[in-house]
Amino acid sequence: MYGNNETCIDVKMDVLFTLSDGNETIKFDGNNFTVKSGDCATIGEYQSILTLTNSNSDLLSLTFNALPDLSVNMSLMFTFAPFEFFPGSPIATTINLLDTGDLTLGSIAQLYQCESSQRIALIGVLEGTIYTLYMDMSNVQIQALNITNGKLSTDVFVCSADQMTSVAQDTTVTSEPTTATTEPPAITETTVGPSNGTTEKTTVPSGSSTTAPPNPSFPPKSRYEVIENSQICLILEGRFQLKVTYMTKDNKTATTTMDVPVSSDVTVTGTCASVNENFSGLTITPKDAGIQSLIFNFEIMNGKSSLISWFANVNISDAMEPDFNHSVTDKVNLSSPKLYYKCENEGNFSDSTLAFMYMELKVQAFNVEDGKFSENGVYCEADFGPIPAPGYSPVNIYSVLNGNNICVVFKGSIQLYIPYISKNGITTEMVSLPAVYNVSGECNTTLNGLFSQQMVIRFYDAWILTIYFSTYKNQKTDVLSAGTPVDNYYISQIELKYDYNNIIFKDAVDSILSKEMSVVAADLRKLTTNNNKSYKCQKETTFHLQNGLSMVTKDLQYQAFKTGDTADFSAAVNCEKDEERHYILYIAIGAAGGGFLFVFVLVVIVYIINKRRKYEQLTL
Repeated sequence: MYGNNETCIDVKMDVLFTLSDGNETIKFDGNNFTVKSGDCATIGEYQSILTLTNSNSDLLSLTFNALPDLSVNMSLMFTFAPFEFFPGSPIATTINLLDTGDLTLGSIAQLYQCESSQRIALIGVLEGTIYTLYMDMSNVQIQALNITNGKLSTDVFVCSADQMTSVAQDTTVTSEPTTATTEPPAITETTVGPSNGTTEKTTVPSGSSTTAPPNPSFPPKSRYEVIENSQICLILEGRFQLKVTYMTKDNKTATTTMDVPVSSDVTVTGTCASVNENFSGLTITPKDAGIQSLIFNFEIMNGKSSLISWFANVNISDAMEPDFNHSVTDKVNLSSPKLYYKCENEGNFSDSTLAFMYMELKVQAFNVEDGKFSENGVYCEADFGPIPAPGYSPVNIYSVLNGNNICVVFKGSIQLYIPYISKNGITTEMVSLPAVYNVSGECNTTLNGLFSQQMVIRFYDAWILTIYFSTYKNQKTDVLSAGTPVDNYYISQIELKYDYNNIIFKDAVDSILSKEMSVVAADLRKLTTNNNKSYKCQKETTFHLQNGLSMVTKDLQYQAFKTGDTADFSAAVNCEKDEERHYILYIAIGAAGGGFLFVFVLVVIVYIINKRRKYEQLTL
């Protein structure tokens, strides 16, 4: 509720939780959860958060974000200690399970309703063990934004499952077993009450994972190669299935899913593209399977390597025509002919009848050298998750936990300005940290001999932003642990790992695509604040990074060396006028995979441009 006791977040549902460590499964309902804290969205704000807890002090955080198109998504995070559920798990260690896909709740002014059963999966990894939590929900009613005078909207967004309940469904035949659904018990309505404290209210975020977990139903990863004159000229790699929609002998529509056999169980043939030729092909012929053959045809069109068509011949015993044949002619643009195409997440090439489903896909149909994929490649959009709209930078809340305690909270929007070589010359791309992310860190570590804490933000598949917070206390003279009072603390080091990819750097030249880069800003003394206080600066603070990189924060507030189990900020030290000026950070930058020459050239070009434009010269 708001301070006037009017409801601002309303959540009702029947829910059953299923938690697994891969070997053992635990089920529990939602009746044990109560409201721990909440953050209502006031006028002009586009995020609200509800945090629930149970008798184990586990946390279930629901974050509601309004996107630029005014649609609302709900993301989830479950924080727990595995040893409480699974004996033998790491003691006194907690893990965050993040949802693999946000739930769309309609528009910002709508009430979401869904009577049908829905399942949300949350995944996390701790010391090599994959933990999975399934939330089976039904009779759901949610509104977390734009509740007027405590009354829910009369404009209702009905989930797609409910919209289809009155539509007759065709009989579906599948090669996978089905599981009976257990009717979940009820969870009572939860509302958010005002904080009893005087500090500004924030809560634990539920940033989402940017990469979906492996799907165990897919077969093992395999590699299929076309060889001509003892040279490999085409490579297809990944985990593949074929999904067929067909008519049965009793004239019903059915589907079946088949694994594409691994390379040792097939014969691979094909056609290589010689000099000045634009066509290549791959044929997979299983030695013994329901799939009789798969044929893929590639062509260079308008400067792009494209999958122009593919064909499957499948034997299905109960089909009207057991020898099923079908061609898919929907063209798929892949990459430059000199690069590979990669998609780690689950996807498919398909039409309404036939789907070639893949995970960990990697393909190169032209210009294969020495039997290897090219050094550079392009990526599918599914690997990156949603990217903020141009000009929009979400205000996120990042928290680092030590058991059930929170030691670091960092709130604000972060933008990165990264120079690169485009097809039109040197340019700069503004990259916002998205609302979909994964955060971790350390509450008790050292940096250069100083007691420190660390926050690690992972986003856009392989990007990592690491920020260290240090005190002036030295481990040689002070015995410290998480929660020990400190005098002052500050941002002491910033690290950024990123790559030049085709999703963000759309017009980048081929020579830099997929190159992995890293920067480290060390020995900093920035944004210092006092013990038991936070640091706050709502205005833009720009960090000019050597070699043209810069980072901009806005609506910033952070607190490290916290104690307690909430994400509430203590009283804030506001930024002074001299802190509103731009900082110059000294960055050591390096590129993995032989990128040093590119970095050197980029440094020289940026230096010349800055000198010509009479910008302030950076000290190297």
